[in-house]
Amino acid sequence: MSSTKSATSSFRPFVMGTSGHIDHGKTTLIKALTGVDTDRWAEEKKRGITIDLGFAHFVDANANQIAFVDVPGHEKFIHNMLAGVAGMDAILLVVAADEGVMPQTREHLNICNLLHIKTGIVVLTRIDMVEDQEMVDLCREEVAELLEGTFLEVAQIVPVSAVTGAGLDELRNALSKMPKQIQIPETDKAFRLNVDRSFTVKGFGTVITGTVLSGSVSQDEEIQQLPQLRNLRIRGLQAHGHPVKTVHAGQRAALNIAGISKEEIQRGDQLAQAESLLTSYMLNASLTLLDDAAAVLKNRTRIRLYLGSREVFGRLVLLEGDTLSPGETTIVQFRSESLLSTRHGDRFIIRSYSPMFTLGGGMVIDPSPSKSRRVMHELPERLRRLQDGAENVRAEEVIYLQSVRGVIESEFSVRSGLSVKQSAKILQLLQSQKKVICVEPLSKRFIHVEHVARIGKFLKKVLELHHKKFLDREGMTRSELSGKLSLIFNEKEVENLLKYLVKVGAFLQHGIYYSLAEHQPQVSKSQEDSLARCLALIQQTGFQPVRQTHLLEELELNEKDGIKLLKSAVHSKRLVRVAADLHYAPEQIEAILEKLRSYFKDNSNITVIQFKELLNISRKHAIDLLEYFDSQRLTIREDNQRFPAKILVEND
Repeated sequence: MSSTKSATSSFRPFVMGTSGHIDHGKTTLIKALTGVDTDRWAEEKKRGITIDLGFAHFVDANANQIAFVDVPGHEKFIHNMLAGVAGMDAILLVVAADEGVMPQTREHLNICNLLHIKTGIVVLTRIDMVEDQEMVDLCREEVAELLEGTFLEVAQIVPVSAVTGAGLDELRNALSKMPKQIQIPETDKAFRLNVDRSFTVKGFGTVITGTVLSGSVSQDEEIQQLPQLRNLRIRGLQAHGHPVKTVHAGQRAALNIAGISKEEIQRGDQLAQAESLLTSYMLNASLTLLDDAAAVLKNRTRIRLYLGSREVFGRLVLLEGDTLSPGETTIVQFRSESLLSTRHGDRFIIRSYSPMFTLGGGMVIDPSPSKSRRVMHELPERLRRLQDGAENVRAEEVIYLQSVRGVIESEFSVRSGLSVKQSAKILQLLQSQKKVICVEPLSKRFIHVEHVARIGKFLKKVLELHHKKFLDREGMTRSELSGKLSLIFNEKEVENLLKYLVKVGAFLQHGIYYSLAEHQPQVSKSQEDSLARCLALIQQTGFQPVRQTHLLEELELNEKDGIKLLKSAVHSKRLVRVAADLHYAPEQIEAILEKLRSYFKDNSNITVIQFKELLNISRKHAIDLLEYFDSQRLTIREDNQRFPAKILVEND
């Protein structure tokens, strides 16, 4: 990392990449423009071809800062080209006038087209190698025909000789006009960068480079390495070759990272603000197969997926039909063999597994799909709405596609492609339209009302079974219903769901119990008589009621009927279960607590023996009662002593 004085410019810097066939003069052209030889490796210089990405920074006469990314043109190094093309604002499509359009000219153009690069300049190089102007004109016509229907259809075509210098001034003039044609960078989104190089600088440590895709980041900030989810601190920054305090979207940047070796962070990794990307082995996407693809693409084909600077292997699952024909677009699911970190709207390329050639590309629609099978039959249609719909339509589909788990606000913008500010507004709109509900106000977890209705339907079945099994009970408590949803929702979320479901009439609430509208507790006279006798037997023994076995003998009930009676009494709050075989009436428990409160007014703690003597009960009854009070946090045990806890708070 250099200590050279920082350069400033009133113009927005941008990144421009080369593309084109091998040996068409891309590297020579960049050297003629910038004076920098982008071939960094000895092998590249020895063989005379570009193998890996090269970089050069240039400030033109208008003070525009241009970062050139020079990519290899050989078909064997397309994977390196793909690592560099992500994040380019524009391209220089280089075609040698003495050779014309070649295979990698077409492949590079197809890749840039699929990645939705919006603008560029076409350069006809090596015009000094052709015999006359007619050959240059023929090449221009061939290139113009190739560019029909692509993003470069109306691009300026500039004939150039890097040897004689002919045409370089015209090219520099064309470059100076590029800022007006380049899209405004996504400064309102979270910081994100695809790592394309990692190396060590003596005295500084690990340095990575890449293009800032969105947002900004400053020195000493913490960012996250993905997909590893590792937190890293930035020691220093450079933008376009100059030290800076902050780097912004649209800049080529070098980041000096603390506490990590160059081997631990490699090309293909990403650096981003925490929670700004989703990491998964699957993603749903729209895929277009190239017009000139050699054959149809079959379902579950193994492919190479290129996303940012990352290459992964995986299977392609067609969600509509069994094959995809050249030129067609469909909805697909990628099942990757490695983790991917993405967000809605990311562009990608796919290539065949072996032999390698480019098949097509498209856009990520859902970066971390729900595994719910319920939405599978309508998934393609819903994904299209998520891809092409208006903001409110996309937002609703994002929440619907996550099924009963819903979406928390912090990941909503990642799934929808909207900014944080847009996301907050659209979520408020959906709530006002009663299309989604917020089940957790802190994390702001949203669920689509159709899935809430499914939850209600499930709970109605749970209540129906409970009513059939326990005819005498009023219903189920919130904690009992929470247990049925605990794998998905916390207690607060269940409370809000139950409030909503009661409000819309899914079932009723009576005090602490939830029940179906048609349910009426049915208690036989013999059950009522048995319960009355049970309560009398427990209360007549003071603070030392008989244990369960003796109690059932007195009631002349078998174990099955007796336990059922006791459970029903506990459920209806007419008895308190202190231990597995010991029950008290609520009035007895309150009387015991009152004695204990009085004791704690004059004493800081109580032992088992002191408690036993206080109530004049057996040691076993004393231990059971104290352990019950501990479990209710009325007392706190330390060794063999109990100290007051909620017992005094509740009294206040």
